[in-house]
Amino acid sequence: MNHPRFGDLSRLDAVKIPKVPFLSSQGYKSDDNILIHLTVTGRCYARCVGCVNVSVTMGSDGPRNSLEPFQEAEPRRDAAIIRLLASRHPAKTITVCFYGGEPFLAADKMVEVWEILKSSEESERFRFLVYTNGELLADALKLYPEFMRDMWVYSVSIDGDKKQHNRVRQGTDLARIIENLRELSSFYSGNVLFWSTLREQQSLLNCFEEFMRQFRSGLVNHFFWHWSEEREPMADFITFAEEYGKDLEEVMQVYTDRLSEGELLPIAHINELILFILTAKERGHTACGVEVAENYDIVSGKISPCADLPPHFSAGDADEKGKYRLNEQDLKALVEYKTKLGCDSCGVHAYCGGRCPVQIIAGSWERALHYCQLMRLHVGIVLEKMEDISSCLEKHGLSLQKVYDQSAFLAKYTDVVP
Repeated sequence: MNHPRFGDLSRLDAVKIPKVPFLSSQGYKSDDNILIHLTVTGRCYARCVGCVNVSVTMGSDGPRNSLEPFQEAEPRRDAAIIRLLASRHPAKTITVCFYGGEPFLAADKMVEVWEILKSSEESERFRFLVYTNGELLADALKLYPEFMRDMWVYSVSIDGDKKQHNRVRQGTDLARIIENLRELSSFYSGNVLFWSTLREQQSLLNCFEEFMRQFRSGLVNHFFWHWSEEREPMADFITFAEEYGKDLEEVMQVYTDRLSEGELLPIAHINELILFILTAKERGHTACGVEVAENYDIVSGKISPCADLPPHFSAGDADEKGKYRLNEQDLKALVEYKTKLGCDSCGVHAYCGGRCPVQIIAGSWERALHYCQLMRLHVGIVLEKMEDISSCLEKHGLSLQKVYDQSAFLAKYTDVVP
């Protein structure tokens, strides 16, 4: 793509994050907690266009309901694995992330894992996050109120207004999700993340405007979007990139307008990127950190470096005596693609870290190259606003630590970069 201001976005140096901090006098402290994802069930009825579990993880072109991608969680087994993994990091908080499928189709299994961990002698180390389509929250509130109240983050998949969302998440209905969020808001005052997945023929601006409606209504309090991981290259990359750029410019104009009034819009990954630019921080690994081998995914009783990778990428399981073992392995091989992409010479690598291994290993190489260009576009548009953003933060006394604590902290619990 040739952008009117950034030029040929396939060039590694089309956009460059400055290596000198905008604010050399400030820093911020980020958490180094451990994430453990537990796939609760493979069942799901949402029929999302381009479902990552079906098209990428399982490598299938068939419908989701024709597959059973993962076994159901076994609470005692999986809680034991979580405790084993937690013992490797004795001083750190462990965030247990319930994943699926749709985890609330097996809510009883989530609750049993939660009960086991909460009754353990190290219960204070565990906190809980759930990724959900949001349609079954009200039912779970009635059945498991204490579990629901104890959740640290609800990450709810919403892909725009009713027309756009219902078109790409065909088995769900946004009106029903909003009703469930309203029910949740009467009971819960913690973190509710509005998570959008962008596919072709979807508008980022549409997602943002729906987020703002629900944010002003008090039903959600964080926003994140990412580009879908799929096996096929984009059908019309240029059109998608042009529309994405226009939409992001509008989002960033609203962001800076609100910041000029002293309001920090809680767009987790935008706020994280702003912190990276302001401090000239370098991520030092891929966004998810898979090669660092400090976060874990439990799928069907096996320990995986990432739940979205195909099942043969296992890092541990039970031996013949039923004792769990973690295979010490060098996961750097998962990111060898970075050499071919030229990541170390890329002007936005300090933030991006090398995109997502899932897209390279199980998805489409050509699509990954599309995303490299989109990443430069994404960072470039934010960079253009940095003078305004920096002066607004200073004007309203918003420290970098406050930006992190109010919003950017949550980026770690998403796909991090779009």
